Amino acid sequence: MLKKYFYNVRQKCWKIIDKEYPEKKDKYAIVRGLIANSLKNDCVILDAGCGHRPVIPDHNGLSVLKIGMDMVLEDIKKNKTIDHGIISNINYIPIKRESVDIIICNMVFEHLQEPERTFSELSRIIKKDGYLIFMTPCIYNIVTLINRMIPNRFHRNFAKLLTGANETDIFPTYYKANSIGNLRKMLGENNFVEKDLIMYQPPPYAFVFSTIICKLMIQYYHIINSYDWLKSLRGVIIAKYQKV
Repeated sequence: MLKKYFYNVRQKCWKIIDKEYPEKKDKYAIVRGLIANSLKNDCVILDAGCGHRPVIPDHNGLSVLKIGMDMVLEDIKKNKTIDHGIISNINYIPIKRESVDIIICNMVFEHLQEPERTFSELSRIIKKDGYLIFMTPCIYNIVTLINRMIPNRFHRNFAKLLTGANETDIFPTYYKANSIGNLRKMLGENNFVEKDLIMYQPPPYAFVFSTIICKLMIQYYHIINSYDWLKSLRGVIIAKYQKV
């Protein structure tokens, strides 16, 4: 009964979003654009934390080796954009030093318990002038602030009930690197320089459990999108860094 109720409310909220906050280009399309602009012939790409969602764009005839790494075997099998899969922890990547041209980390950094160690490992395997392209929630956006108040042990049930999230997409979150300042500092210490940074606010999919709250969040999102000085309140950080 409760599941049916939330399902019906979600359907109403999605219709409201389509009308009042439509996306011309979603966050994954923005990430794919950054990747596409970084591709070259004989390129090696590592999608670290690849999951089941295809994110690597068409490479237009270029010779590209696509490696996916994740801790969930079934997700690696479902990901159709990778050539080879690796099951591994991101802090211990079984790839030799300076052998990767592009590393993709899509919704990964929020789960890092030791981000300094992770960034050191990413720096180890990426070639000089190679690119690190990532998307991660911003620590100051309202969804992250609410999420941090909920113990990790409840995240899976809340996400499945309210948004219908895939169970294998839900991991503990720590947000130790999830601000522009922290990312610039930690990545800078590991020989990465910032090339592109986009603060992007997706639709209020985390609030589709109530039509009233959904409408209020849409108004709030319109406000933070209207002023550049409020950009740190937007939902996700999308960026491209280069190894120097």
